[in-house]
Amino acid sequence: MKNNNTFTTEQLQWIRRSLKIAVVHGGEKAQSDSYIYENLSPRSTKTYQPVACDIATALNESGFEHVEVLPENLDLPLKLKVLGIDLVITNSGGLQGFDSMCHLPSILEMLGVPYVGHSPMTAGVLDNKHLFKHEIHAAGIPTAPFVTVGHGESVNDDAKRMMLDLIEQEFGEAFIVKPVSGRASIHVHPVFHRADLAEMVELVQKATSNTVMIEPFLSGREFVVAVAGPTVFKNGVLTERDQPFSFSITERVLAEDEAIFTSMDVKPITGDRLLKVEDPELRSALAEIGSKIFTQMGLQTLVRVDLRMDARGKLFVLEANPKPDLKRPEGSKLSIVCHDLAGEGMNYHDLIQSLVFNRLAYLHKHRSTTLAHCLTDEFFSLATA
Repeated sequence: MKNNNTFTTEQLQWIRRSLKIAVVHGGEKAQSDSYIYENLSPRSTKTYQPVACDIATALNESGFEHVEVLPENLDLPLKLKVLGIDLVITNSGGLQGFDSMCHLPSILEMLGVPYVGHSPMTAGVLDNKHLFKHEIHAAGIPTAPFVTVGHGESVNDDAKRMMLDLIEQEFGEAFIVKPVSGRASIHVHPVFHRADLAEMVELVQKATSNTVMIEPFLSGREFVVAVAGPTVFKNGVLTERDQPFSFSITERVLAEDEAIFTSMDVKPITGDRLLKVEDPELRSALAEIGSKIFTQMGLQTLVRVDLRMDARGKLFVLEANPKPDLKRPEGSKLSIVCHDLAGEGMNYHDLIQSLVFNRLAYLHKHRSTTLAHCLTDEFFSLATA
């Protein structure tokens, strides 16, 4: 680890005092004035507004003086202009439509407003599980084989049947059926008899109007690793690491009656469902996979990588969540990425500031014109303070 010379302490104070930030959450699809026409939404709708408020409150409490919370909807571009927003923190899965994770960053790119979040194409690949798995498989990162079933296709088509035969030979007869784009394990179903696959695939297709993915059911332990950019704020100091920041390396504890780990929408995420990974060799392997995905895909902000072992204890990547929950820890309720912040000597406020400063440092170094509207001569005069 090395000291980050990008921003001085005085520049950090200037950023908190001067930058106008908006935390943007998903719009409310039930409000018809949020869009022109209603569209299909393969990804189940959730606004994430409470978490956006958690992020905004943490920024305020950390000394940021100009923070707004706004919905992603038809009015957003004008509101950003009227409020003079300098930087957006994306906390939205989209309002409606296909590839909705791409919509907010696409709008911001078009408007020229810098943001803390994934680029449109990257957000789309991360949110489409089959595309993500193709990407990491090509990079030699272990992920289980899979079959996709689109509209007009059947699990009994010759090519798909042959692939399912190969999966069954290696992993057994149990499968997982899931949407290629979704959240919170909604419409994700274990299928323990191959004869039931066609019915379950049809059910998920009808629910999502989208392609469905089939992969083997992995019967081993389940893990997550959060990965963010190398610029990290803690103990009041900004530092820059040589590698992406892997943290909260955690085992997701499955109850006896749980085949898969369910989200907070189904069951609260509490401390008894999460276990810090202590084994040095396993921690290192998980961190290395997370870091490799972050680097290989050219990521610039937070993801949560989900992994599971097969019956032999081999690790496979399930997915990388492009918008992991950033709920502020409260009592016994946790968000997974915040589970072991204390083990890094950090708290929630440090994490949120790390995401902001990491993005600004990256843009300052690689796309300085993107920040020309907000980083003034006064800011640069503090570089040697």
